[in-house]
Amino acid sequence: METVNPEDLERYEMIDGVVYDMSPSPSEGHQRATTAIGSLFFSALKGRCRTYVSPFDVWPTGDTQDAYVQPDVTVICDSTKITNDGCVGAPDLVVEVLSPSTAGKDRKAKLRLYQRTGVREYWIVDPVMRTVEVFRLDKNPFGPAETYAFGEDAFVPAGIAEGLQIPMGDIFD
Repeated sequence: METVNPEDLERYEMIDGVVYDMSPSPSEGHQRATTAIGSLFFSALKGRCRTYVSPFDVWPTGDTQDAYVQPDVTVICDSTKITNDGCVGAPDLVVEVLSPSTAGKDRKAKLRLYQRTGVREYWIVDPVMRTVEVFRLDKNPFGPAETYAFGEDAFVPAGIAEGLQIPMGDIFD
C-alpha cells in the first residue's frame, strides 16, 4: 500500500496508522441521508446528547495522536468528551452513510475501530439499497448487525435512548 502524507490531503482519516483520503465529495443521496439522520437525532436528543454532521473530528481512542475519523453523523451524550477540536473519546452513536469509495473502510476498518474503542452503537446506511445496518456494540460488540430495509420496516430503533425510533421514510424520502 502506498504511503499517503496527510498534509497533501484536504480531508483525511487515520485508522490503525493508515491514512485514508476523504475525496471525492459525497453524492447528493449520501448528503441527503446524512442531513436527514443528523436532523432526526438532533431533534430527538436535544438537551440530552449532542449531534454533529461531518466534518466533525473524532478521536475515538481518546488520544489525539491516534486514530482520527470524521463520521457522517456523531452523537455524544457525555459532554466532557467534547472539545473545541471535536470529540476526544468514543461517541455514543456513529453513523456512516456508504459511498462507493468508502464502503469497504466503513464496513471493516471503522467497524473494528468502533468495536474496540467503546462506541455503543454503529449504523451503516446504504442510500442505494435503502437499508440501515445497526451494530449494538455495547450489547454484543462482535455480533451481527440488525438490518432494516425501507419498505419492509417503518422505523429503526436507536438503542442509545429508550423508545427512540427513527422513521425509515425520513431517512430515505
